[in-house]
Amino acid sequence: MNNEQAKEKIKELIDKYHSVAASGKIKTYSEEETKLGFIQPLFEALGWNVFDKNEVTAEEQISGDRVDYGFYLNGRIKFYLEAKPLKADLYREEYAKQSIRYSWNKGVTWAVLTDFEGMIVFNALSPEKSLAGKKYLSFTYEEYLTRFDELWRLSKEAFGEDLLDKEAEKVGKKLQKISVTETLAKDLNECREILTRAFLQWNGKVDPHLIDEGVQKLLNRLIFIRSAEDRKIEPLTLMPLIHEYRGSGKAGQISPYQAMVQKFRELDKIYNSNMFDEHPFEKWEEFGGATEKVVDILYGKKNYFEYDFSVIPADVLGNVYESYLGHQLKKSKKQEESGKNLKKRKEQGIYYTPKYIVDYIVTNALGPVLDKCKSINDLQKIKILDPACGSGSFLVAAMNFLIKKYEEFGAKPDGYLKIQILQQNIYGVDLDQQAVELARLNLLLNTFDSQTKLPNLGGNIKNGNSLISGTDEELEKYFGKNYRDKNPFNWQEEFSDVFKQGGFDCIIGNPPY
Repeated sequence: MNNEQAKEKIKELIDKYHSVAASGKIKTYSEEETKLGFIQPLFEALGWNVFDKNEVTAEEQISGDRVDYGFYLNGRIKFYLEAKPLKADLYREEYAKQSIRYSWNKGVTWAVLTDFEGMIVFNALSPEKSLAGKKYLSFTYEEYLTRFDELWRLSKEAFGEDLLDKEAEKVGKKLQKISVTETLAKDLNECREILTRAFLQWNGKVDPHLIDEGVQKLLNRLIFIRSAEDRKIEPLTLMPLIHEYRGSGKAGQISPYQAMVQKFRELDKIYNSNMFDEHPFEKWEEFGGATEKVVDILYGKKNYFEYDFSVIPADVLGNVYESYLGHQLKKSKKQEESGKNLKKRKEQGIYYTPKYIVDYIVTNALGPVLDKCKSINDLQKIKILDPACGSGSFLVAAMNFLIKKYEEFGAKPDGYLKIQILQQNIYGVDLDQQAVELARLNLLLNTFDSQTKLPNLGGNIKNGNSLISGTDEELEKYFGKNYRDKNPFNWQEEFSDVFKQGGFDCIIGNPPY
């Protein structure tokens, strides 16, 4: 549809609006009627195929927020749209915050709020605190034609040319942005520092490396719980626990940290995953309010928006972990320690891969393999490996790709199917134990949708050097008596069941590997 055809279509919609207004029905128009009768046709006029689920998708309700549509181009999200019924007050703060908050948690720049009668375009990642500062464009329906060139920036064609971004940069509306990735990375780094300082202060005899491991495990658990809260799987847990401590007489009897550890034991019985296996950190001392500070941070209390862990993409945590490693290098005061960390990063291949590259590689590597499958039984036999899995972004993408294929054969994409896929189809190895823990966390977060027992991924996602394998005799001959320092990984032993079935069907991973 060219510009003139688009203008004609929009003029017809404006005339239709006038007709509805004159009939007196406008006040009773529902949101669904508004979407079908006005908003979808408007964006169809702007070149979007609103009936193609690969291009315009209906977003699910997740946590307390939702938006109505996601607009995609070449598989990449361009903006989210929140629809309201005709005559809605688009300037109600809760409407704007809902629209912006969802996009911000998803890491998407543009958020559109419209009831057709009016439209507001927000830069959700803008560092501006006020809603007015985040607003980039606003229209009334009467301006759709008189300001058509500005409206056209929301067209499919314009997004193909990045026109909205380019025009926004001209007026300084997209020069700076604060993404959820950057904010979460900064906040989690602060959480690590708070907990590390507290544990070192009160547990001086504990090895610093064990403290580092314990802090990572603790943060993984807290992220898991926050995700369960935001998905309505668990009731609000962490904040009430802190409030109960602050407002009760327990302050002299039990610390918030000890109360949290008790909660971990309860959750271990529910989910039965190694996520909550007992660890030495549970017996460490922690005073001075470190736990309370960390919980506040994980609710986003420092930021304009609270975190919604139900919509934060799994790959964000991978980026956050990479940011953490970089942060460790920068803050290191000892050149020798910094050199070791840098060497670790280079040797272990710890590099974050952008999501669009992950999706491209998974689609082109796994797609042809799955195309040969003729039944669910065939799919269940597929074995997928990332031999340098890092935080698990490739495995999460492979899992999601598999889910769609299972759906094509009539399977229901529920938690049971996801658990089945984790146990039967997905495998990974990484040299960094903390990355292994994070990969397991990401896969579990991509799986659970109810209070159900989760799989122990210790048999699927393992720690080791995937480039070094062999018998003890072979390795000692090649590397010497200290060959175990290389953390060799014996494939036939570690994944014996897979190799009994002929080995792996598809290998995916970070391009440097």
